[in-house]
Amino acid sequence: MKKIREATDKDMKVVYMMGYDVWGDRMLSQEYVTMCQGSSKYKKGKWYVLEETDTKELLSSLIVYELNLSEDLLVRGIGSIATPLHLRQKGYASILIEEVINKLEQNIDCNNFFLYSDIGSDFYRRFNFIEIPSSKQKYKDSICMYYSKENDIESISFDIPDYF
Repeated sequence: MKKIREATDKDMKVVYMMGYDVWGDRMLSQEYVTMCQGSSKYKKGKWYVLEETDTKELLSSLIVYELNLSEDLLVRGIGSIATPLHLRQKGYASILIEEVINKLEQNIDCNNFFLYSDIGSDFYRRFNFIEIPSSKQKYKDSICMYYSKENDIESISFDIPDYF
């Protein structure tokens, strides 16, 4: 059985190492973990993990940021979605993304989410994320995408967030 929960301090080294092969930039693993531990950006968000309940193995992780883009709408940013290399392509990140969005929609009535994709947009389209118009994209190597049950991208009246 699997469960979604907030990550604990004890989890964080494992969480950081999930993305080491992609974001480690040829650093030594301990140097990478130390950099992540000191990241003010990572301290601003709330980390979630998907855990195998029997073994306590962490299967996937992501971070959620509060984005104060509008006084009228609750908006969150989802980032650093990662799964350990040996566990990829098993659907764990998909479970985590769906469940975290569902949890935030139900518990805090948040229906507006942004993310920046470094892997293209096809994967996130499965969760009904859409690419924001190319004229509003801010980065060449990362695609900003938006999801909402209530609002389409054309109806929002705030600026697209910077990379978070």
